[in-house]
Amino acid sequence: MMNFKILNTAGIFALASIFSACTEENHAGVLTETESGTTIASIVIDGSGSPVASARVSLLSANHVAARMAPIKTATTDENGKYTIDSVSAGEYALQISNTEHTQSAYQTITVEDNKTDLQTLNLPEAKLEENASLELDLNTYDLDKGDTLCITGTLNCTAVSENNLKSGTVTLSEIPPAEFTNIMLIRGSGRDTTTRNVKWDFTPGEKLEVSSKFVTITVSEEAMAEAKKLNGNKTLESMIVPITISPEIKNPVLISNDGDTLAVYKAENDADSSLYFTAIPSIDVGTYKFAIASSESAYKASAISRAFAESKSGVSVTEGDFMNTFITDTTSNSLGISFWIEEDGSKIAEGDSLFLDSKENDVTYRLRTGEKPEQLCANFYRRVSKDTTYMDSFPELANSYCHNVLDGNRHHYVMYIKANHIVIAIDGKTVEDTKMKNAFIMYPGFITGNHKLTNLTVFSLKQSAIAQADDEGWERLQAWLSAYYLLQK
Repeated sequence: MMNFKILNTAGIFALASIFSACTEENHAGVLTETESGTTIASIVIDGSGSPVASARVSLLSANHVAARMAPIKTATTDENGKYTIDSVSAGEYALQISNTEHTQSAYQTITVEDNKTDLQTLNLPEAKLEENASLELDLNTYDLDKGDTLCITGTLNCTAVSENNLKSGTVTLSEIPPAEFTNIMLIRGSGRDTTTRNVKWDFTPGEKLEVSSKFVTITVSEEAMAEAKKLNGNKTLESMIVPITISPEIKNPVLISNDGDTLAVYKAENDADSSLYFTAIPSIDVGTYKFAIASSESAYKASAISRAFAESKSGVSVTEGDFMNTFITDTTSNSLGISFWIEEDGSKIAEGDSLFLDSKENDVTYRLRTGEKPEQLCANFYRRVSKDTTYMDSFPELANSYCHNVLDGNRHHYVMYIKANHIVIAIDGKTVEDTKMKNAFIMYPGFITGNHKLTNLTVFSLKQSAIAQADDEGWERLQAWLSAYYLLQK
């Protein structure tokens, strides 16, 4: 087994997906002082739970860019750590909070709903201040030059590239609240050229996040490993699959650990940016893992991953041969996992578009399709039956069906994992099915996708020790794996 060194510096990889940039803040969601609206109220505390007086609270829009905008409203906590912000209308917002010394901060995202804007009070959870984090960014990551500005969208954090930054090759951004951020804005020179990038930056209190095109860092939080810590035996998780971003300029990339071990990657198909990859870390625990990116003479694929798509297209075919490439590495596993993100309203799905995945002909088959209720996504399993032994007049008969409310218009992460006749389904990291079916799969048929958008569609197989070990009572290890998997996919 490969060994990986856990670093003290926190980090996470940056994704390079580009979408349209916003150039100004929309203040239409804020009411004037003469109008009514929601009052936001909460308390700011420190690490010991004591109230923090004179903390500054800034109300920001979700697309706030500090280089171009001022906060929508600000407030200061009283001696009991309390604050209120009046007259806020419906919309998506963020609160960035800092102590007077600017050494500690907190960050919260909030939604003010339409039906809460008539003289209502929105009482938020306590905001706990923690030590600020910082960012060190390799300028080559986004081809930044002198005078360019980097802003973390939805925060008060921006920095401009200086002459000294050019000499060092990096730019530093400080006083960042410990939180996860998913968007940044790059403002080139005079500001006429702006782009917004999709990232996944997870800042840890008191730690520096390093971002570079030359390496990737993967942070495993305590939350991700919470279920693993409850296991009886080994409390680490094996074969953890994570998405990473690698520059398209690097051909046949591989990851190199600090100990010199090589880790294979799988390039996602149907990726507009050609930068999304997946890898499987042999063993994880709480901490940060750092890998150098190198080119190899030939392409290597992560053995746990059969196929991966940044986004599915209608009629995409995954074959039995794809599965066999995975299963042959660990014949004791012989299992099939399918995962994806979905955001769809079942009430708007046409009757002819009910299928999401449809497996090919086999003695035992599976389908993912809409249920009797519009919000339901059902995993249906069929067995082939016949009136005689020739199977000339065979037809599929529904044997098991597992339906869950996934098609509610919100974004969900769905995983279906099958081993013989055992089925485990997890939604947003929570296991909702862990049971045995009437019929077992001897082999797993391939499938074809329906006319629906499934993002980060991944087909994989785990080795037996990742599913269950001798000290485990049941399949709680796989459940812990699925919980961590969800958080590392977000």
